Amino acid sequence: MTQEYAALVVGVDIALLVVGTVQILSLLKAAVADFKKLVAREDAALTVISDRLQAGDEPTRDELQAAVDQSRPRQVLPPIGLSFLGLLWALVSAALLLAIVVTVFWAADENPGPARLLATYTAWITAISATLLVLEALVQSARLMNALEEEEGTERAGMSPALYNAAVAKVEEYRHTQRQAVPVQADPDPQTTTDTPGQEVR
Repeated sequence: MTQEYAALVVGVDIALLVVGTVQILSLLKAAVADFKKLVAREDAALTVISDRLQAGDEPTRDELQAAVDQSRPRQVLPPIGLSFLGLLWALVSAALLLAIVVTVFWAADENPGPARLLATYTAWITAISATLLVLEALVQSARLMNALEEEEGTERAGMSPALYNAAVAKVEEYRHTQRQAVPVQADPDPQTTTDTPGQEVR
């Protein structure tokens, strides 16, 4: 390992360590927020059913299906995935800190050795950190798309899927009719626009 390589690795690892520290907090906050949303949606679905039962009515099929959908285990996977990613960033950040400290001590030595093992370690941890950064960007993009789908689903609240599809089909039918509609101009009145020969138009 050379002094130039050590300086480069320390600079890159410090930047990755700063990013990793920020990502740990943001990922854990996002995981807690998603888990709270999940609990709130499940409680809302169960509240609708409990209100029906309290009023002496039977829950509808859509209400029961909504409660089943909110209680499925796959709903817990997004917050668990974010928590795991945050824990992974914590481990990588600790490894980055170790690489920085050891490299600085190596560079501070008057006669540093080749330190091939240290060079290999720093190269691997830097590559893993950069890969994790890209992976987290993909996860956050998927989370954003999921949030947009949930927002769209919230706007459809109160409508069953069949009713929503029927409404969309009706709008599309009306739009198609409007595009094909051609305005028909009425024929001019010959009595008002055509002059009779020999008759004065008043």
